Amino acid sequence: MSLIAGSVGGLLFFWLSLPLPWLLGSMLLVSVGAACGMPCQRSARLRKGTIAVMGLLLGSYFAADTLSQLGLWFLAALLVSVYVITMTIFSLGTFRRVGLMDLPTAYFSSMPGGLAPMTIAGEEAGGDSQLIPIAHVIRIFCVVSSVPIYLALVPGVELAPASLTLSEIFVVPPWQDWFIWGLCALVGFFGARAIRMPFGEILGPMILCGGVYIFEVVTVALPPFVTITAQIVIGTSIGTQFAKLRGRHVLRTVITSMGTTVVMLAGALIVTDLMAPILGMDPLSLLLALVPGGLVEMGLIAVALNADTAFISTIHTWRIILIAVSAPLLFGFVGRGLPWTSRHSPKSADKPDVRSG
Repeated sequence: MSLIAGSVGGLLFFWLSLPLPWLLGSMLLVSVGAACGMPCQRSARLRKGTIAVMGLLLGSYFAADTLSQLGLWFLAALLVSVYVITMTIFSLGTFRRVGLMDLPTAYFSSMPGGLAPMTIAGEEAGGDSQLIPIAHVIRIFCVVSSVPIYLALVPGVELAPASLTLSEIFVVPPWQDWFIWGLCALVGFFGARAIRMPFGEILGPMILCGGVYIFEVVTVALPPFVTITAQIVIGTSIGTQFAKLRGRHVLRTVITSMGTTVVMLAGALIVTDLMAPILGMDPLSLLLALVPGGLVEMGLIAVALNADTAFISTIHTWRIILIAVSAPLLFGFVGRGLPWTSRHSPKSADKPDVRSG
């Protein structure tokens, strides 16, 4: 039912020539249905398979000149690191003071990325396993829905879907290319899992497929129906998470997360305006690399906008790995070092009764 609703939403947005129809249409329609009580559910296996395909899609945008840009990308990675630290400190204080969250819940909710690892680490640290993923889902939803609208209204980026014929959508490349793509997906997915690579389900296929395109073993793009299917599955997957929001006790978390996301987006815009001319980078690509959406979601938007997908994917990969590795390690230090995270506050203030709203 969720996938059918997502497909209908994507088709409706495509018919209306709205921005990023397959991703936003599926996400918005399913999220509204889930919030209104429609029985929604996502398949973990299907999502993992789609993420592996997304790894192939992102890797296919690497090219032979990618390696020559690593120096510039290193500077961008440092910029993103400063942005992540600044936004995390601000969000942590906001979730503590406005969201009235206990320290573990506020800390792991404030990270601008890493929904799954932050939820797991937060729960192990004693945080609320329901509020942490809700805060991250709201952030991703706000970013994915607002960034295309901003790009269409302010810089005037053309976001209308390209008209495609049925033969163009279902174009079939040679079987040799399908074989190589399948090999990259399977070896990358299971190989990364075997060595316990962080976020290996997408990074394994992306790295192998990127190597294939850098050395020009394959030169053709993945068929459009692969991109469309991935957008529907990912958009539907995000939308189903709003089935968890039908309780008054999460309202404060939702509002606080929306507020922090607005500040994060504003910060990304300011940094882009200041640093893009200095670094000599395309402002659109730098903005999509900075905004705190997910790697998969921002990768899809980059593909749809013909931005520098290889750069955006690499920077988001760095951001997520930075957060996943450093956040659990720094939790104890942050709790001792920042005034608004003091452990000496009364227990009633540290863990409020969430039922009161």
